[in-house]
Amino acid sequence: MSSHPAAPREPRRSHRQLAEQLDLLHFPAHSPGMACWHPNGIRLLDALHAYIRELNERYGYQEVRAPLICDQQLWAHSGHLDKFADKMFHLDVDGRPASLKPMNCPGHCDLFAHRPRSYRELPMRIAEQGHVHRAEQSGALNGLLRARSFVIDDGHLFCAPDQVPAELAGCLRMAAEVYRQFELPLSAELSLRPEQRLGDDLLWDQAEQALRDALNDARISFSEQPGEGAFYGPKVDLHVRDSLGRAWQMGSVQLDYQLPERFDLRYVAADGSDHDGDGRPHRPVIIHRAMLGSFERFVGILLEHLDGRFPLWLAPEPVRVLPIGAEQLAYAREVAAALNGAGVRSRLVEDGPLGGRIRDGQADRIPVLAIVGAKEQASGAVALRSPSGQEVLGLDAAAGLLGSRVRDRSAV
Repeated sequence: MSSHPAAPREPRRSHRQLAEQLDLLHFPAHSPGMACWHPNGIRLLDALHAYIRELNERYGYQEVRAPLICDQQLWAHSGHLDKFADKMFHLDVDGRPASLKPMNCPGHCDLFAHRPRSYRELPMRIAEQGHVHRAEQSGALNGLLRARSFVIDDGHLFCAPDQVPAELAGCLRMAAEVYRQFELPLSAELSLRPEQRLGDDLLWDQAEQALRDALNDARISFSEQPGEGAFYGPKVDLHVRDSLGRAWQMGSVQLDYQLPERFDLRYVAADGSDHDGDGRPHRPVIIHRAMLGSFERFVGILLEHLDGRFPLWLAPEPVRVLPIGAEQLAYAREVAAALNGAGVRSRLVEDGPLGGRIRDGQADRIPVLAIVGAKEQASGAVALRSPSGQEVLGLDAAAGLLGSRVRDRSAV
């Protein structure tokens, strides 16, 4: 009998297996905790990045990019070095201790502080698809679900205290829209003050109540978790339940009165003053928010939730064009060109019997198989086969329909 422990059993719909099967990525032995993304995987990530970018623009965010490597002085200043030093990759840069960034917020605070700010600039909403690295223990790694290198759909809102309720409401509206897009039921946890924290209890009372009110106003069901907040403020953790009945913590919305103090963030008020009547600087409040969390982790969750069957707009290969015989090859090329011209990525596959190519397309989770035979060629049409059924449309109508579904990010 082997003395080695049994390997952990892969769950049904393992995202590792699906990722390999669909040629999205692999996990190289030379880079533990990091994925090597293949062309199909990059197409999938690009579609997610584009969706979040469009959403950010619609909700009034401006995109930024903070440095990937920063002196440890920055992390000490923010308080992260005390709390997360063991989760950071540390470097020596020009003889000074530095770290790969594990999060984006200190860089965004530095951006706000780069020049004087006016009340007219508030709320200032900035977003970053920020590449971060965290030194997770090897035993905690779990494919895309727990990795050492990933990209966060991060956002920070710098707002005046009286703008907090409206900005929290906007963040929760955005979250509800994102999870509706992927048909993931949304709930939340309100994480309250931890034992070790920054700031006085009055500020924590105000911050916790502001989040509680926002959740109630948004009609999002939530539970309260005492002691689980971040050291700088309370937070809302956004949860979804997948098709296998599993709960996942996804994005978060966090209220922060502490980093503005640490970074001495301030703005000039409408009366031209930079201090209130008690001599305190006018400080913005920071709302930290992420919708998907990590793009990579979200892909892992979606793979298992959808069993790899991505909607048309998200699939790396939305349409596969299958000519029945060699006589239809020239017309099949016209079909593929028309679809690509309408913004629907397609690939023509001609080798092998039609039945085998159809089975391959189904195994590869291709959303739509566009089949063209002599009848379709003669009438300038195409037979579209998807999990929801089959329909024969004229080529222009088919390209227009599928193009609109990609643009609208709707299901087939």
